[in-house]
Amino acid sequence: MNRWKRLTPVTAVVASVAMLIAGCGGADDPAADDSRLTVWMMGEGSEAQTAFLDGVEAEFRTKHPDTDVVVQYVPWLEAPKKFQAALAGGAGPDVTELGNTETQGWAAQQALADVTDRFGGWAEGRDVLPDLVRNAQLDGRQYGVPWYAGVRAVYYRADWFAEAGVQPPTTWDEMVAAAKAVQAKKPGTYGIALPGNSELPFYSFLWGAGGEIATEQGGTWTSGYTSPQARQAVKFWTDLVTVHKVAPPAAAGWNEIDARTQFATGKAAMAFAGSWQAGAIKKDNPEIEQVWGTFPIPGPDGRPAPAFAGGSDLAVWEDSPRKDLAWDYLTVLLSKQNAKTFADSLGFFPVYQDLVNGGGYADDKLMAAFATTIQRTRLTPLTPKWVEVSRTKTVTQAMNSSVIKGQKTVDQATADAAGEMESILNAK
Repeated sequence: MNRWKRLTPVTAVVASVAMLIAGCGGADDPAADDSRLTVWMMGEGSEAQTAFLDGVEAEFRTKHPDTDVVVQYVPWLEAPKKFQAALAGGAGPDVTELGNTETQGWAAQQALADVTDRFGGWAEGRDVLPDLVRNAQLDGRQYGVPWYAGVRAVYYRADWFAEAGVQPPTTWDEMVAAAKAVQAKKPGTYGIALPGNSELPFYSFLWGAGGEIATEQGGTWTSGYTSPQARQAVKFWTDLVTVHKVAPPAAAGWNEIDARTQFATGKAAMAFAGSWQAGAIKKDNPEIEQVWGTFPIPGPDGRPAPAFAGGSDLAVWEDSPRKDLAWDYLTVLLSKQNAKTFADSLGFFPVYQDLVNGGGYADDKLMAAFATTIQRTRLTPLTPKWVEVSRTKTVTQAMNSSVIKGQKTVDQATADAAGEMESILNAK
């Protein structure tokens, strides 16, 4: 491996400056230097990920033997600034990973190349889960390709459930009853590690009740938070702390990592988490996999609730002078075999419908609940402005936390959140 192969975030900045000085050719510039393809990957880059990407490069180089693939790891929290700097200075990558809730926003800023025609001519693309494909579109055009996907379910202490004489719940009422039964048997613990300050697990309860986040008609967005179904979901979510007392008041400020840690360290019987978080839970408690289980997040009526389809997309950078080469690399990385290998290594799912159905997940003790849930995925509103609602203003998180803290009633909190959401989504 030569010294340029893997760049840390610090050396990546140096490389970007060098590329800026050198200048970039135009799209599909025949004079562009095809000896180097730059790929941005999010995160810190584990040894296993680096080894995987080395294998992808080796496969890619059988077709392009003279092209070096340079992978630069970009920490998630630093990615927005790096993307903006690349837009301003022209020193972006050829291929980039990005969170699948961010693709539309960056496409709207003209950071990403339109790959609609390329995607349409790619045979394996026909099997990608349709909701994930739509999530990477803006105005009907394709700007990203799904790479891996994940959903949330409920981790639970199977040994504690057995002691309390309860089964994994299939309804909201059963969830409360199971939580109370475990608390009675295990003094000093609580039934549910509720991530009260996180939005994505809450959406399962919203959708399970038949509510919507927001809908668009004629160019105008209307929030669904004042509907009876949405208020039912907010009441159930917040009542877990305020009425049923199966989660502590501190849960109002917990994110998913906080809640997951409470479960892992033996303070709670249940926690909402993704399949990819199993490794972190085991790191906190190496023995827990002997006594844990999972079940789908229940709806109020006995059916599994829908869940948000999270994960990452891959995109070709709009200013890349090597778009054809970048697309070739992307399709090697996204081949079904490579996609399944990488998704399984992270505890995610491949994005192909046939692999999800036939990958043996339904027979896996841990993954079965997630495999059930991934067949019932939903998406957040498809608009570039959703990032401001979700991340900048944290509208949903603030709504639920204000009810848990006793600052607002359910009706007040949902009305305020709906107004703020509509103001952002309909801003000109």
